[in-house]
Amino acid sequence: MRLLLVFINEPIPGSVNTRMAADLDDERATLYYKAMVEVTLRQLQGLNDCRIRFCYSPDDARDAVAFWLLPKMKATSSDQPGVYLAPPCEADPRLSQEVDFRPQGSGNQGQRLSGAFVEGFAEGYNAIAAISSNCPECGARWINAAFSRLCSDPAKDAVLGPSSSGGYYFMAVKSHSPQLFSNIPWGGGEILSTTLSAAKCSGLNVELLPELTDLHTLADWEKTMGGPLGAAMKKALGEPLEGDQGLNNL
Repeated sequence: MRLLLVFINEPIPGSVNTRMAADLDDERATLYYKAMVEVTLRQLQGLNDCRIRFCYSPDDARDAVAFWLLPKMKATSSDQPGVYLAPPCEADPRLSQEVDFRPQGSGNQGQRLSGAFVEGFAEGYNAIAAISSNCPECGARWINAAFSRLCSDPAKDAVLGPSSSGGYYFMAVKSHSPQLFSNIPWGGGEILSTTLSAAKCSGLNVELLPELTDLHTLADWEKTMGGPLGAAMKKALGEPLEGDQGLNNL
């Protein structure tokens, strides 16, 4: 079985979307963050043979994050402790999407990523991917395709999704590769290039997905609002869509 790690933060004003908050305010930036995450959840519908694991921060936020996300996914408890079941799509309600939660732990971004991959492979998953919570354009279509590339002929060792900021919004591997997380300039614009150099030095065969926009600034947000996901983002914010004004006045 496959595992998708979704790195997520408890939506506390002042601790999420901090770059965007510089042009807005903490409360509004937090609302935007919650909308990004909720649209991402919709984008993940249709994953094939893959459990979703929310890796949350801070480490004591498990109950708060579960209280926020599980109703959005219409998830219910399962026979396995700590595992929840959500409808993966509307097409076949008989299926179920497994969901669980883990703390991110301490350390920099690379250490937290590496730890989550180590834990997942130790549990027996044969392929693991990770996405951030600020790229709602990344959905099940790309994730399923990336997992397939890991077992294609010729197979890839890793699949990365380049982001507009010089990092990556997605990574999938079929075995733990600690070199992909060490000595990376986290927080800068050279994350992807340095990661690709590390992969090349290690002889890893890497494939790239299309570049997508990750939302860090107000300009990123406005660009996304003008694109195909704009309506979904407005709905997540609770804002009226174009053409709804008349209904709201009835």
